[in-house]
Amino acid sequence: MYRVVLSNRAKKDLKKLDKRYLLKISNFIDILQTNLFVGKKMEGEFKNSYKIKIPPIRMIYTPNFENKVILVETIGHRGDIYKSL
Repeated sequence: MYRVVLSNRAKKDLKKLDKRYLLKISNFIDILQTNLFVGKKMEGEFKNSYKIKIPPIRMIYTPNFENKVILVETIGHRGDIYKSL
């Protein structure tokens, strides 16, 4: 079982999001504790990260296999999220 940690950026992002997405995001965070490969592996400069699509929201996370920690980097609308990384 993995421990899911939200970065400061992700915490701020959550506060800005519409409340209707919070339950779905919370469900995916719970799933990440047992299945860290629920997201799709990213490519290029983000090759160590994964993304989860919760239309129109994206959640970017990076697993640390040694410490069994998943760091949620950022959460936001699909058009803006990749610019913030």
